[in-house]
Amino acid sequence: MKKIVKWIQLNALVIGVLAILGSSLEAASAKPQLSPTAITDIKTIAGRWEGIMIRTPRSRQDDWVRFTIQDTGDYDFSSYRTIGVFRGKGTLTLTDGKATAQNERGKLTIQLFTDSASGQQMLRAEGRGKDGISHRAELRRAADTTPGGKK
Repeated sequence: MKKIVKWIQLNALVIGVLAILGSSLEAASAKPQLSPTAITDIKTIAGRWEGIMIRTPRSRQDDWVRFTIQDTGDYDFSSYRTIGVFRGKGTLTLTDGKATAQNERGKLTIQLFTDSASGQQMLRAEGRGKDGISHRAELRRAADTTPGGKK
């Protein structure tokens, strides 16, 4: 009887370990494999994007940013901070497969990444101000919250 109980316990342990390993492998395989994708037309990245914006040198808190790109290349963004909202706008142009903007306050570069399996896209935005402060963000398409389904 003791041998049967030990055998059942050992099998339960093996099954438990296999279940944990299987779920870990499934979660790892579900992670998107994003690859750089050249932006050939601003229209391919037009729409609303959002994500966390990280400042360098680091601040105590990262900011949530919403970024809207028009078909024309015009963009505007809003960064929501504990002290208020930081806003900006400009016009993007294409340079070497990336969208860029530059003005008297700094420079912005946006690169598109695509998951070949799912088609999921992500924008990596990197900016540097004349004050030496850098910002970067990984932006995903914003969820559609407008009536009629228009973004």
